Order: sequence, then structure tokens, then C-alpha cells
Amino acid sequence: MDYDFNKTARWTFYTAGAILVFVGMLSLLNPIVTLASIGVSIGLGLLLAGANYLVPYFSMRQNPLRPKWFLPLGVADLAFGVLFITHIALAVITLSTLLGAWMLLSGALKLYSSFLIRSAGVPKWWMMAASAVLMLILSFVLLSNPALEGLFLAVLTGVSLVSAGVLFIAEGRLIYPAKGN
Repeated sequence: MDYDFNKTARWTFYTAGAILVFVGMLSLLNPIVTLASIGVSIGLGLLLAGANYLVPYFSMRQNPLRPKWFLPLGVADLAFGVLFITHIALAVITLSTLLGAWMLLSGALKLYSSFLIRSAGVPKWWMMAASAVLMLILSFVLLSNPALEGLFLAVLTGVSLVSAGVLFIAEGRLIYPAKGN
């Protein structure tokens, strides 16, 4: 049986994107509850996203186009997830800084990787680059306004996560198309 590496990578993006969209929608629909439980909800999402990156990273070892940034991003997501869950008060107080740092790391890794896949001949590499630039912009918004409070923080968090999730799903569809597309 021929293993479809594109399918694995595509579904990794779809799953990570869906998790981020789900967590972001929770933030938007329940802003007051979000502020009280943000450490746990985002922490769990990051733990799942981290595991979601590590599984294909190790299962795609034979593929020369294996996204090598899955390893550092998976480890970073796991670390931030544990931090958010184990230090809920700290996570709520420093949410914009922690989320901004995560988006900065993720955006930088994706931007670097977009140029790697460009040099490997992937035609829609620009989609990952655009997604990375948007994540970097959102990270700077979060990092430059650490005193954000209340509903604005919950809305910004939700919008940021939904945006990142939608971009991940689009990347999976465009960069790793199904056979025959």
C-alpha cells in the first residue's frame, strides 16, 4: 500500500486548525467565562495541538519534505499548554504576553518553513508565508498591548485563535492537496 504523506500533513493542518477555531469560538461566545477559564481551555487546546504536531513529525520520518518545524512547534505548544493549565491565575494575568509569544514563535517557524518548502518546489508555499506573516502581526498586537483587559482580551484571543485555525486549514488544503487536485 502506498502511504500518502500529503494526506497525513493535510489532516494535521485540518485538525490543528479545527482545534484552534473551536477554542477561539469558545472565547468569543463566552467572554466572561473565558476570562475565568482561559488558562484551562487554551492550555488543553495547546496540549492537543502539540501532540497533533508530534505524531506526524515522527510518523513521517521517511518523507524528505516532512515539516521539520512540527517538532519545535509541538514541543512549544505542549510547554505553553502545561504552563497555562498549571498556572491558571498567571495565564489569565499574562495571557496576551503568553499568547503573543506563542504566536510569535509559531509565526516565525512557519515563515522559515515556508521558504524551505518553496525551495523544495511546493507551488503554494506563499500560503504558509502569508499565514505566518498574519500570525506575526497578531503576535505584535498582543505583545505591544500587555495591559489589555476584560472583554477586549477575550475577543482578541478568540479572533486570533479562529484566524490562526482558519489559516491552518487553508494551508492544509492548498499546500498538501488531495491526490488528483
